[in-house]
Amino acid sequence: MKITFPHIGDAHLIGRIFFTEIGIDIITPHANTEKGLEKGSEVSPDEICLPFKLMLSNLMEAYKLGADTVIMPATMGPCRLGEYGELLKSILDRKGYSFQWVLLDSPNSIGKQELLRRLANVVSGSNKSLPGILTALIRTYKIIEKLEKLEQKAHILAGYEKKKGECKKVLTSCRRDLAQASGISQALKIIRHHRCQLGEITFDFNKKPLHILVTGEIFSMIEPFANHHIEELLMDMSVSFEKRVTLRWWIRRTILRSTNLKGSINLKKKRLPYDIGGYAKETVEDGELCVEKGYDGVIQLFPVGCMPEIVAKAVFSKMMKEREVSILTVIYDEMGGEAGYITRIEAFIDMLNRRKSLEQKKKREIYNRKVKGKTHVLSGH
Repeated sequence: MKITFPHIGDAHLIGRIFFTEIGIDIITPHANTEKGLEKGSEVSPDEICLPFKLMLSNLMEAYKLGADTVIMPATMGPCRLGEYGELLKSILDRKGYSFQWVLLDSPNSIGKQELLRRLANVVSGSNKSLPGILTALIRTYKIIEKLEKLEQKAHILAGYEKKKGECKKVLTSCRRDLAQASGISQALKIIRHHRCQLGEITFDFNKKPLHILVTGEIFSMIEPFANHHIEELLMDMSVSFEKRVTLRWWIRRTILRSTNLKGSINLKKKRLPYDIGGYAKETVEDGELCVEKGYDGVIQLFPVGCMPEIVAKAVFSKMMKEREVSILTVIYDEMGGEAGYITRIEAFIDMLNRRKSLEQKKKREIYNRKVKGKTHVLSGH
């Protein structure tokens, strides 16, 4: 058995380390490229979204490299990701790419026993005992957790750097070293080392950088090629930012949590009380969080045709009229020209910076008037 899975954020780094640790061959497709996207687009349905085209390209490449088994994340519900596995299989079978498929879905959709059966099938070729595999799985989850904490810290501290680009260098170096890690222990050491490096950077905490939320469709959020490396762009612009939707978040929500999400209703969330598929509710909640916590703005990312995020965008449009919240929606497709995306994001950040500067100036003027008034009273004038 030679396992592969689509390129989604850092999943290829984590997956390689885990399967190497338990002695299973893994085929990792190369990073997403324009050429790969073109190949995926040629055999994809016309109206399908960008993530599908990239995943299809990844799997075709992996098959040529010797992969015979696909591990595919899935979600039951209105979002098309729930049907990706079947559609990918249908297209690849017709093209002569014959894979064995293992769909990882929510326990609420397929049952805990079925999920365990599928996971057991994935590790059936391991030379480790069951306790050894479980230990490796738990420690791999720690890698995900620690890497994401490092990433989150770097994203926030990027706005306070004295020398621009230092936080980005740490993250780039960490991922490069993880790509060469021989096992879980070494991977954890690599992350600890880079966390120490992050702590050695000089910061100016008197700065008042923009603090924004990045939200949207999960693939566009965590796959750098799909979002034209927006995280690096924001770090280069000295913006402090956060994102809640991550690989660890998906694992906890889909695999570990046993709450039945399908059809759930939360009437306290008046703007979007129903689950409509994908992660539209979480996107809208991020917009509400921006208002409640005083963030400077929100950037919403999603591919063309993503129904749940289109609904969330409509909610955002109403929210922007009713509340003082700034939201930029960036919609990606297979057109590779990133200059337009960069220009829009830069213009949005410049607008937020000007607004923040004016607000700070206004606060200083109000404060100075109050101080001056008190001085007059104390002097008897």
